[in-house]
Order: sequence, then structure tokens, then C-alpha cells
Amino acid sequence: MLNYIRKKILENQHKAKPINVYRKKIKPICLPKKYIAKIKKKEIRELNLQHLTYGKKNKNKFFYVIRRTPGAGFFSNLNFVIQNLLICDQLKMIPVIDMENYPTLYNCKIKIGNSRNSWDYFFNKTSNYSLEEVYKSKNVILCDNRTSIKGFPEVKKDSIFKYFYGFQYLDSRHKKIFKKYIKIKKEFLNFSNNFVNKKFTNKKVLGICFRGSDQKKSGYAPYTPTEEQMLFATDSLIKKYKFDKIYICTEDIDYLNFYKKNYGNKVLYSNSVRTTDKIDLFDSQDIKHRYKIGKGNLNDMLILSKTNHILFANSNIPHAAIFYSKKKLPHSIIDNGMKGNIFISQFSWYLRKRLPYFLGGFKKEFRSFNV
Repeated sequence: MLNYIRKKILENQHKAKPINVYRKKIKPICLPKKYIAKIKKKEIRELNLQHLTYGKKNKNKFFYVIRRTPGAGFFSNLNFVIQNLLICDQLKMIPVIDMENYPTLYNCKIKIGNSRNSWDYFFNKTSNYSLEEVYKSKNVILCDNRTSIKGFPEVKKDSIFKYFYGFQYLDSRHKKIFKKYIKIKKEFLNFSNNFVNKKFTNKKVLGICFRGSDQKKSGYAPYTPTEEQMLFATDSLIKKYKFDKIYICTEDIDYLNFYKKNYGNKVLYSNSVRTTDKIDLFDSQDIKHRYKIGKGNLNDMLILSKTNHILFANSNIPHAAIFYSKKKLPHSIIDNGMKGNIFISQFSWYLRKRLPYFLGGFKKEFRSFNV
């Protein structure tokens, strides 16, 4: 009975799944033993790589295919790519990101920018090789679904690629990898630069990023802040730092309206996809809807990276903005801890929101990091 209830909760809570997209049926052929020697057995074992051949092309090259399906949020996927690019770079292979044959939540039924690969919607290719050529090549390495912040050479026996690390744990090595391989498409850079030049000039801006909607019930996820917490933290930061404007990043229309009601013309925001508690963010008949979600995420991150201070609850978007920013970005975090399993998470946020702190409710205090 518990498994049945759990299944129904998950079906109702997580409607986002990769849609049916055009997918090539690519079958590898048997790999001659002489090619296996090119990769150390230890690396294959610890990284759990699949070493395949699809044809006779590029026999002296090794392609490292980064794939993650169904994946997760936009910046969770990007984080996964960055960490695999570090591994690929250490192994001196050619990186290829395949989000066409291994679709994510952001793939559309139609081509975007003449591509079915959702990576290409937002970023330039990491190499000059097409997927078509890669899957006709002699040596194709498929990455593992796990990864490690340390890459391969420094991995230790007690932590062999078991964990997935958030953006907040990435370091200078990952920034070098990002700079080397990842190029955000100009249309997004131009949009954020134009927005900032128009709205931020001669203004001191507080960036704010809060997840709402499904985050209130999702199991094993951070507790989203309450309106009371957001108001207290925002007022405290405005009083301390004299911010002229507030840039809001949220997928929750109620949170956006809350800020507009309380701060009026101080509030700035871009035209991102938004929803409510009752409607799944990915639930839409718009054939470009999933692309628009990713577009909004990327634009929000780029704009947040140019604010003077960010207030948020733990989420990959603000942490990615801090990682991407060309300056040390002061930030403040409302940390309500993590929700438990999917049964408890269905009501725990709503209950704790109404309780005083001494009975298990959320505290008003927040932590600031003036880096």
C-alpha cells in the first residue's frame, strides 16, 4: 500500500519527463581487443565508462560522449557536463555532448536553431565533430551517470564517483574547464547585457532567487522560504546596503507578485516562464515551452551574476551565478534545511510555516557571506 501511495504522489508531483523526440537507433559493433588497450583498465573500472565502436572513422581519436537522461534541472545538467569535461580533459579525449539521443527535460519536439540536441539550444558545440560523425567512429566512450568533483586522477577508494556535487563546490579547475569548453550563445549574452545596461546603470541591485511551486512539496529538497522570511531578509539587506532595485528570479508567480506588492517599482524581472503550486512548470502545449524554461533559467543566471548581492535559498541558479560572475559576489542564504521523504514533504512545509520557531517553525535569521 505504501509503495502504491508513493507511486501516486510521484506521478502527481513530478510530471516533467523527456518528451518523445526523434531518436536515432545507433547500434555499436564489436570492438576489437587491440583498441581496448588504449585506455587503462583502472580508468574503465573506476569511471564505469562504456568503450564502443560505431564504425571505421577517426580510428586514432577517442570521443568522450557526455550524456545524461532524463537529467534534472538546467544547471544541474550543466554542472554534470562541467564535471565530465574535467574528466574528459584529464583523459585527453574529445568532448561531445549528446542531448539528442539522450534527451533531457528541455528537449522540444521540434528543432530549435536547426538542432534536436538541447545542448545546442543554449551553448556552442564543445568540438568540431557532429554527432553523426561521432557515431560512425571507431572509439566512442560513453560517460557514467555518476561523477566526481575531483575528476579522475585524485579519486580515492572511499569516494569513487558515488556523489554528485552542487555548483557551490566547484573550484578554479572547473572555472578553467568552463572557460575552455563552454561558450554561451551570443543571443543570451546580448539579452542579459542589454537588460543590465538598461536597468542597472547607476543602480545598486539586490538579486533575489527563490524556488516555489513544486519545491514546497518535493521530497529530499531544500525547504523554500516563507513570505515572512523573504520580507525580513529583503528589508534587512535593503536597510543595510541601500539597494535601489531588486531583481527577482523565481518560477513561482505568487512569489513574484508578493515582491511587486511589497516593493513596487523597485522590482525588476525578465520574461521567464512562471507557474503556481497547482500547475507543473513543464506542463504546457506550447511546442517551444521547454526551450523557454531553459532560456529563462539561463537569462536569470546571467543577470543575477551582475547584481551587487544575491539573496537566495540553496539552488543551482544562484550558485551558478556566483560561479560564473567575474567578480566576487556577496550573498545571503535563507537555510531552512532539507525536507525528508515524499510522504512527510507533502505537508511539512505548510505545517512549519504556521508554527512558531520554538515548536519547529522556521526562524527569521539568515546567513550572509561578504566574499
